[in-house]
Amino acid sequence: MPRSYLGPIPHPAIGIRLPDIVIPPVLKAFKMRGVVGTLMLSYNRETAPSKVISEGKHILLGHTGTSIKEYISKASHYADEFGVLIEVEADHISLMSSPERAIKRITHGGFEYGLSDEEIKNSLIYIEDELKEAREVGGIDFVTIDTCELVNLNVDKIDEKDLLVRYENEVEESIRRELERRYLNKMFRFFLSNGKVFEIKFKPEDIARLSIKYLRSIEYVLKIYDIVRKYNEKEFGVEIAFDELPHVTKPMELFFYMNELSNRGLTIDFIAPNVGFMKREDYNGDLGELAQRVDVLSAITKSFGALLSFHSGSGSHPYSDKGVGVWETIRDASNGMIKYKVSGVYIQLLLEVMSRFPKSSKVRALYEEIFDKVFELVKNYVKSKKELYSQQLESMVNDYEVLISKSPEKMRDPRVDFFRHYFFLFQAVIDKEGKRYLRDKVLEVYNEVDDLRSIYEREAIELTLRIIDKLGFRENYLRFLAR
Repeated sequence: MPRSYLGPIPHPAIGIRLPDIVIPPVLKAFKMRGVVGTLMLSYNRETAPSKVISEGKHILLGHTGTSIKEYISKASHYADEFGVLIEVEADHISLMSSPERAIKRITHGGFEYGLSDEEIKNSLIYIEDELKEAREVGGIDFVTIDTCELVNLNVDKIDEKDLLVRYENEVEESIRRELERRYLNKMFRFFLSNGKVFEIKFKPEDIARLSIKYLRSIEYVLKIYDIVRKYNEKEFGVEIAFDELPHVTKPMELFFYMNELSNRGLTIDFIAPNVGFMKREDYNGDLGELAQRVDVLSAITKSFGALLSFHSGSGSHPYSDKGVGVWETIRDASNGMIKYKVSGVYIQLLLEVMSRFPKSSKVRALYEEIFDKVFELVKNYVKSKKELYSQQLESMVNDYEVLISKSPEKMRDPRVDFFRHYFFLFQAVIDKEGKRYLRDKVLEVYNEVDDLRSIYEREAIELTLRIIDKLGFRENYLRFLAR
């Protein structure tokens, strides 16, 4: 079945880090529930052009070892084989200084922002290289654009007097007058699911703060969109990634960002605010507060003809479902009108399944090799205090060493913190010949061992069905696309 841009409809979006392992059970679950959905990888971090992968000069660029050409080709191949309509997405096409900085941001190692003109120039050139390779295999149906490193977080720390001085000095007068015409003393109303009205009204300091904070990021969203349009010779949809900013997105911020994009002529399908989710962690906040937050942000987003997208969708382990009641809460608060993204959880599930095999087995031996190699790598980062080093990573390593000294049975537990957050490194590590030998071994053992394949496929189908059922995506094709 042909792949296609789906439009702003509720659906799951699944990262396919090891396409030959992950895609078949995902598409089987899609077919069982009459679901259309997205298959994706994050650019820069998870995938990269084939040349970057093969050269191995920077193993964290495309750390999965799955190239752009491979993931798109295999997504299309398996969709045809299983007869399922999919959308192929380029997730998190980003301006960034380095993959290390991006990875530290999503593994709780801290948020760094600000890019030099040279870093921006190099990022834009690299994005062109990514899209050229995508074009060779039919292009993409959807793109998520991420310019969060251009968001000026420092502006939230300055007082009103200094803020207004900076606004006068940094934002051109004609732009200031236009912004004030659009926002000052105007009331914007949004209808919530309970029939109540949520109102936003801008004060002069709000306009000043949001302008300094977001206008540069917005400017480069449009530049990246133009690059995608240049190289992608087909219709595609757009999502904006807001989720990796280090604070929960405020309603006024979301409205300002979307309204400025709209005023510049860009229509988007989805936007991913920070709703309080953290990658590979369960949501432990108050569900009532989460519901209210989602309701308000959803109302604002829908006023622009778009829907919310949820990133950091994986929980603390493959069976936690982001925490008790979380999926049902966001489904009900949004009336099910959302997109929901997960990626690493499917590899995390594979490693958990492997860890349960008998110690004498080939599968368990490979799992232990992977675990030990990841531990060696993170210890080296901590020792050198370079690349992926952060105080958080150092604490995780120390906590593990203390844990196994007190409870030896916890050795190589797939749910210890450092491994939950850094297991992805096994796909990146290369040997002296430049081969991603652990990634290759996993594919080899998966194809050889029938029990591993059957157990993983069953559990990956069950995981996908839980996502579909609890978030209300069942039969989305009939409800939203069938004519």
